[in-house]
Amino acid sequence: MNLKPLYITVPFESKDGIFQPGIEAPGRAKPDWCIADKFFKENPTINWVSSAAEKKRVFWLQAGEQSKCLTQVEQVLKWLVKSGAHRGQSIAVVGGGTVLDIGLFAASIYQRGLYKWSLPTTLLASVDAGIGGKNGINFMGLKNYIGTITQPNIVVSDYRVLETLKPLDVLSGWMEMTKHGLIGNSNLWLKMKRFETIPKPGLIHKLIEEAAAVKQRLVEADEQESGPRKILNFGHTIGHALESAAAEQKKELPHGIAVGLGMLVSLHWSASRSDNQILQNDMIEAAEIIKRWLILEASNQITSTVESANLNTLWAIMKMDKKNNTQHVREVALTEIGHAVWNQPLSFEEFKTCWFGAHSEH
Repeated sequence: MNLKPLYITVPFESKDGIFQPGIEAPGRAKPDWCIADKFFKENPTINWVSSAAEKKRVFWLQAGEQSKCLTQVEQVLKWLVKSGAHRGQSIAVVGGGTVLDIGLFAASIYQRGLYKWSLPTTLLASVDAGIGGKNGINFMGLKNYIGTITQPNIVVSDYRVLETLKPLDVLSGWMEMTKHGLIGNSNLWLKMKRFETIPKPGLIHKLIEEAAAVKQRLVEADEQESGPRKILNFGHTIGHALESAAAEQKKELPHGIAVGLGMLVSLHWSASRSDNQILQNDMIEAAEIIKRWLILEASNQITSTVESANLNTLWAIMKMDKKNNTQHVREVALTEIGHAVWNQPLSFEEFKTCWFGAHSEH
């Protein structure tokens, strides 16, 4: 069992540089090395990272699913070796979900593991990817097939860094926040559903903290994902299949959009499993609200993805999902808003019926 990470949240009213109070707060020496999203090389808004770069202690990593491969991990490891990094030192990984996946995976296997700082810079990473210790890469077209569950030692959140995110990046994080509310915090969902459009991150710091707390709670209860943590996969079996299919077609499908589309199907499936009309209505309403958000922010991409989807292809990918231990597809289902069950068998007929129920208008 890994030690519980130290979670640090920088106050929004802080006048210091982005992440600076968090880097200094633990009373430890600053990280010796840094793996950072190349975006911050071209947009030097994090002073601490820029200072480390001047000392040639930063590996710049290109964000995106195309980087989540063994070749890129090997490049990071070679840089660490050539730089003389050793296991008594520490490394900070600064970026969104894909950068954290690659960087923390490399850090977890280099000399059997460096001391790791996770510094998420996107909304999605702040509530999901930066928390929980799941680090990994894609392999043979399959999502996150190689990786580790190794907790970072310190997680620093500074929501001021989210102010410059593009709308699609905010949408991706909002979808993960939605998932956390649906599976584990009904009050969070009730607050979120009131928004006609997706709000700017600066307006929802408290909601971001609530969403991150759901992930932290589930990880602490089940670090190795043998039980309750599995509910975090709600919408992800279908979502990952959509991402894999898009990658095969050389298309970039943001993770949050894929998960959003997956949740629509999972909500319809969850509703079909219930005999309670009120619960059914709650789940279908949630699906309609999510669909509205997706269409408002990414109408063309939603239409293109749904219209080009081949259900037989998606099903074949879903059967290969790493969460399955048989040839049956296992999915997460809601029993009510705020409560979910894992390892529920999903048949192809159910998948097909609920797909068309969720996406028939597109």
